[in-house]
Amino acid sequence: MPRDQVLVVVPPNSNTVITGRLLTVTRPEEHSDWSDFLCLGALSLASALEDNPQITPVYIDGTVIDLDDVLTYITDHAEHILAVCLGMLTANFEAGVLIARHAKDTDPRITTVAGNDHFSSLWRECMTAAPSLDYGFVGNEIIGPFTRLIATLRAGAPVDPGAFPGLVHRTTDGTHLTPPGTEPVFTRFDYTLVDRAFHQTPLYTGHFQTRIAPRLRELHGRKVTAGVPVEIGRGCVKFAGDDACSFCSIHPGMLWRNQLNAAQAWDVVEAAFTAGYDYLYLTADELPLTFAKLLTAMSDTRPAWWSALTDRDRPVLVGYGRADGIADPRRTALLTDLGVRQIMIGMDAGAPLSLAAMNKPVGGRRRDVLTEAERLYELNSTAITTARDHGLLIRAGFVVGHIGMNRALLEENVQRIRALISEGGSNGVFSAVDVEVLSPQPGARDYTYLTDPDAAQAAASRLGLHIADGPVRTEIARRWAGQAVIPPEDAMRDYATALMPEVTFDELAQARTTIRAHAKACGVVIGE
Repeated sequence: MPRDQVLVVVPPNSNTVITGRLLTVTRPEEHSDWSDFLCLGALSLASALEDNPQITPVYIDGTVIDLDDVLTYITDHAEHILAVCLGMLTANFEAGVLIARHAKDTDPRITTVAGNDHFSSLWRECMTAAPSLDYGFVGNEIIGPFTRLIATLRAGAPVDPGAFPGLVHRTTDGTHLTPPGTEPVFTRFDYTLVDRAFHQTPLYTGHFQTRIAPRLRELHGRKVTAGVPVEIGRGCVKFAGDDACSFCSIHPGMLWRNQLNAAQAWDVVEAAFTAGYDYLYLTADELPLTFAKLLTAMSDTRPAWWSALTDRDRPVLVGYGRADGIADPRRTALLTDLGVRQIMIGMDAGAPLSLAAMNKPVGGRRRDVLTEAERLYELNSTAITTARDHGLLIRAGFVVGHIGMNRALLEENVQRIRALISEGGSNGVFSAVDVEVLSPQPGARDYTYLTDPDAAQAAASRLGLHIADGPVRTEIARRWAGQAVIPPEDAMRDYATALMPEVTFDELAQARTTIRAHAKACGVVIGE
């Protein structure tokens, strides 16, 4: 029997399937989009494998399929499985390792491959902690090397690690990484793969029609039936200067911005629409600032199929933006002219000092961060007004907590965030609000602050903020040194102890509850 099946698996959140994990503020059902959309990264890998006639790709999403069913599928099909490939985020790493271990225990001839942001950030630690992982890939531009690795495994040929950019591999003297490379944004999605092993589309659609569709109908009068992420580019304006927000764990890779041309972008939109999706979630970060030229080119080259549709028959586009982009009427008009009807804005904090602590302002190295942070807070309000004037809905995101936060800053943040929600809710601009306690994710500055006491002190000193004494920070940093498993709530609590000594984790959680309750009182839903 040939081994031709390659499983591309999205593991479930670990704290939903592993007992003993805290679920105070990390319940998946409280977070937007947790099961409303297919995973585009996993579908990219599965779709790319279809070019090889000797391979049968299998897409499995553990956020909608029970873990026991995933494991049973591996057991029942083991003799046909060539590889089990896992997209590992911090929240699902343990569950991913559980799946990899099950695959190897079931049949040691199955090759396991890991990837995604958590693995990219901690690839040495992950390989050390999980002997069940055979290979991994670092970064985003890995579809070409990944498909070539699978082809090599299928042919039974020896693997030359140097031939696969981004590959993490084991040798007798340790774990090594082949330097990553670059490649174009992938466009050849096969949406039928979503239902090859399990009927997952009805599950996504069911969640979507329960959570997102009614809200859009209520606020925009638009009927939508199914949503899907669509990638026309990846990157962020802040990646250009290696200046990401403190909580951002995205790996931009070798390219701070990687995008399609206008014709390719329209083709991707058309393919998703033709496949039956009428709510297209543009994954690119900070659309109006990072991808202004692409959006302008798309506006100038709208294809005949799009122009032939009435506004109500066209798919609804949604995307990400910054307040300083949406506050500009010209940029917002460009978005709405292209059919964007909702924008996700990470407003993130109320107090300007908090925005500065999160490294939110854009402005390069020579800048007055506090002045820019004050301006950014003002632009949050301006963005609400501009969005209202252009018929654009906002899903606003807020983060509670940051390095050096004290009770006075926490109270100021709560009050200012409540004021923004009141403003956005009273005029029907806010479609939803996400409120989360800061989670230090590997790859982000905040995780560096947690694990590097000197870096934390330098960051706090720049803004005159107080953090815990050196011995406390050192002890907590030692606790996380070399760890691959980062339970989110444990990391949140240690972050509060080391970097917000004047505020307890329970106070942060209560602030989150207060803000969420205020949003509900203003008629704004939490998540979608």
